[in-house]
Amino acid sequence: MSESQLLHRGAELLEQIQAAQSPIFEVLNDAASCLEALWQPDTCPIELLPWLAWSQSVTQWNEQWPEPIKRQIIAQSYEQHKHLGTRFAIINALAPFGYDTRITEWFEQVPKGPAGTIAIDVAVSDRGLDESLYQQIFQTISANKRHSIQFDLSLSLLSTAKIQLASATLFGSSVTVYPYYASEIVSDAQVRLVAASQSCSYTHIYPRSSYAPTTILDHADTSGSR
Repeated sequence: MSESQLLHRGAELLEQIQAAQSPIFEVLNDAASCLEALWQPDTCPIELLPWLAWSQSVTQWNEQWPEPIKRQIIAQSYEQHKHLGTRFAIINALAPFGYDTRITEWFEQVPKGPAGTIAIDVAVSDRGLDESLYQQIFQTISANKRHSIQFDLSLSLLSTAKIQLASATLFGSSVTVYPYYASEIVSDAQVRLVAASQSCSYTHIYPRSSYAPTTILDHADTSGSR
């Protein structure tokens, strides 16, 4: 086959190369996906969790811990190291075990405690108190507190209960509708009556008969009034 014929078969040669490389790329892609899963606390196989914890600088590890606790401790390792030595770091380190932790600094105590000390109260609700539990909590606190601080540790049992309350309210009203009825209309009114009376009296004065003419006397009332 001449050189010019080989040049014209470039597309065919490219397909052959891609077909030969395809299985290799599939293996590499599967390996990359597998490696990504190994570095995730949620997807890493449980057999490899101790190695993942070591790579994330987890300071405490116990193979007897339940799987969810192991994965949670690995997942919060970065946040834990970022706040190492603080009150948050102590509480956060004990949180995966379900402990209720309360920390009181020396200046918060009444009366004030020795300077540079803290009081730590840990309440346990899922198991009894024993020496192994005390040692675990003590070591967890020691690994996450400030090295210069001293602490007093007290353990107690915590019992929790759920109280459910329910209430119901029924309300109703009864309405009676009657047909329209025009009742008797009562009207109050005041009547005022005014009366007036007027009388007149006329008095005629005539001269005595000795001085009056006869014609006048004939029409006069001898009584002197009318």
